[in-house]
Amino acid sequence: MAGVLTNLYCSTKDAKDLITAYQSEGQKGFQLAIERKSKQFENVQIRIAVMGECGSGKSTLINALLGLDKNEQGVAPTGRTETTMEITPYTHPIFPNVLYYDFHGLNTPTFPVKKFMTETNFSQFDLSIIVTTVRFTENDNLLAVALKKAGKPFYLVRSKIDETIRAESRKKDYNQEHMFRTLREYYTSSLQVAGIEKPAVFLYSAFDLDQFDFAELKETVVSNLSETQKNLFITALPNTSEAALERKREALWRFIQMLSAVSGSIGVVPIPGLSLACDLGLIISGILFIRKNLGLDEASLSKLAQRVGTSVVDLQRGSEHGWVFGEITRHQVVLLMQRSKVVMALTIAEPFLHFVPILGSVFGATSSFGVTLMILKNSLDTMVETAKIVLQNAKAAASSEGIGN
Repeated sequence: MAGVLTNLYCSTKDAKDLITAYQSEGQKGFQLAIERKSKQFENVQIRIAVMGECGSGKSTLINALLGLDKNEQGVAPTGRTETTMEITPYTHPIFPNVLYYDFHGLNTPTFPVKKFMTETNFSQFDLSIIVTTVRFTENDNLLAVALKKAGKPFYLVRSKIDETIRAESRKKDYNQEHMFRTLREYYTSSLQVAGIEKPAVFLYSAFDLDQFDFAELKETVVSNLSETQKNLFITALPNTSEAALERKREALWRFIQMLSAVSGSIGVVPIPGLSLACDLGLIISGILFIRKNLGLDEASLSKLAQRVGTSVVDLQRGSEHGWVFGEITRHQVVLLMQRSKVVMALTIAEPFLHFVPILGSVFGATSSFGVTLMILKNSLDTMVETAKIVLQNAKAAASSEGIGN
């Protein structure tokens, strides 16, 4: 089941294909279709190239997108001097099919830039990001031209905007809004001179991801991915804001629909005392997967606590749902069922048809599908709200410690 859990990011078409398989071939055909889809999803990748000059902040941006601190395993090395001597892939710690490629800095004396431009296959990446700082250089221009020729989307990220703010704010006539507008116009016009018709420019600081254009950058990346890739990318992003958590809720809801369809295709027996049929092991796996994606598992909370200078207990403070942080057992799942009036009502499955218009017509009479869906949906909603509390506590701890200032 683990392979299914980590790869089922389905589109509407995928769901309809499964329904067709069920209608034409029955439960056996549906199960075979599930297995085929799972194998297809294993091959879904997101390959993002991150390029720019030495010291521009390429590796720092990769770490921000991966949600990794500079001291964590798997982090891209950062520094003012060149730390990347070749194109280096960095894999997401949870989703190995999400890869960021850190390119060699293009302004080092010994690096053959023009040869690199002609020999590199830029079209192999789904999209690219040019990271620049202070000014738009000749190398940035060469990259833009090469990426345009490759025919893949790319964006320009102006990094270290916090340093620019500190420097410019000392000036007597400083106006931040005017400065931002001037910067965007400068980089936009520079890209237009390079032949880019609709440049995408973002201002960003690794020390304050909630500010400036980091959220807009993520949304723009999503807009240029396939539907399956979108769900994978959104779920793989770090929890930097409540808006990011809401996007994860949407992506994980698709996952829940598919997982519930799997549950509906598995022969199970009623749970004693509840008159309900479902796969408790599958529900447990689903809850654990959602919890890890939302950063509420023990390892993720410990890393976050260390990063912001507080304790795991303080991060959890204010949450009304302690079970989210505890061991998820079969007994715990049964307790969640007993607390849910909707789930108890599913001893008669038909009223649940209206909840899932795409899949409900096929599995409405199968209580396993309905119970799995509702338990995971309730758990997702609870864990998203809990993640928001953890995020607020983390921001308060970081602020009190002066982290990021």
